[in-house]
Amino acid sequence: MRRYEWRPFLERWSAEWADGYDAEHETRDGDRDARAARWLGFAPAGEERLAALEQRIGLSLPPSLRSFLQVTDGWRYPGHFVYLLAGTEHIDWCGDPHGLSKDLLEALDEDADDEEVREAGVWARSLQLAVESDMVDVLLDPDDVDEHGEWAVYTYAAWRAAPPTRHETFKHFMEDMYQEFLSMSADRPGVIRTGRVGHPVPPG
Repeated sequence: MRRYEWRPFLERWSAEWADGYDAEHETRDGDRDARAARWLGFAPAGEERLAALEQRIGLSLPPSLRSFLQVTDGWRYPGHFVYLLAGTEHIDWCGDPHGLSKDLLEALDEDADDEEVREAGVWARSLQLAVESDMVDVLLDPDDVDEHGEWAVYTYAAWRAAPPTRHETFKHFMEDMYQEFLSMSADRPGVIRTGRVGHPVPPG
């Protein structure tokens, strides 16, 4: 299984968020503690929590998400429009609560291609990673898997009036959200750098 060096990337992101923190625009309980700790994450998820989650969903987690949870069991402010990313306790099947997949699949015509069908059905088959957001879904798709066992992530905001955005893996999703954070925070002090999650390293 691939393993990723998440910690340096997440520490840099946390430090830049803390340096640009504005108490007047504090939105959630715990923001001040996160700033003081210079850490947007939480405690790591132990193997017992990870195993319980995998048993509950009936599948093994994709490697980049599993290694992420081993560093932090959830994440505050991934990007600008998601306020809390789920940890092991809250990751669960989306279940299409608003019937989006049902409506979109019914609206497709007979000439719809495979990509259109896949996008339309994503809510019905995916895990929901967004716990609190500005009407944004973060969907981890077990039917869109690469050769390394990584699942694609789809983000969707109804107010964008656009199809879901596909991120190749959970790692790519977090990198894209970091870039969104940078672009939305460019005028704040301390937010000056760019970065990527470290390349996968062999287990050991």
